[in-house]
Amino acid sequence: LTNFEITQDELKSLYRGTNGEWMVINGEYLNKSKQDERGITFNHKLIIFDILVFKSDYLIGKTFSDRIVLLDELYGTQDSEKPFLYSISNNVYRVKSYDKGFKNIFDDLTKIDMIEGLVLKRKNAKLEIGNTENNNTKSQLKARKPTKNYKY
Repeated sequence: LTNFEITQDELKSLYRGTNGEWMVINGEYLNKSKQDERGITFNHKLIIFDILVFKSDYLIGKTFSDRIVLLDELYGTQDSEKPFLYSISNNVYRVKSYDKGFKNIFDDLTKIDMIEGLVLKRKNAKLEIGNTENNNTKSQLKARKPTKNYKY
């Protein structure tokens, strides 16, 4: 990416393992100059959604709930200035997961410019190997807010 503003040290601090082990986290780097709930640009931040590999173990068969518990253990649940995000470092956050009240959460969060929608995942859905675009599609649903690009 051009204009990437998270330091290597901050990114390296996300690693939770020992030499020779690897991990894969799933997230999104925000660089579209979208506004937060206060109308302030929230840019150049990494938002973590999930973890796919830990200690060189591809978490195939682990449920979404298992992986959220693992993320809690690895990064904690420190609230941030955003009610819907946990804070990991200055520029790295993790989404909070909710297990009820979808309609109210969707209505509240999709008013915010920087939020495109929500992804609903079955808590007990086991991670499948990600070798095709259709893997894991039976256990999750993307609910996007209407935009110029996405109209339902």
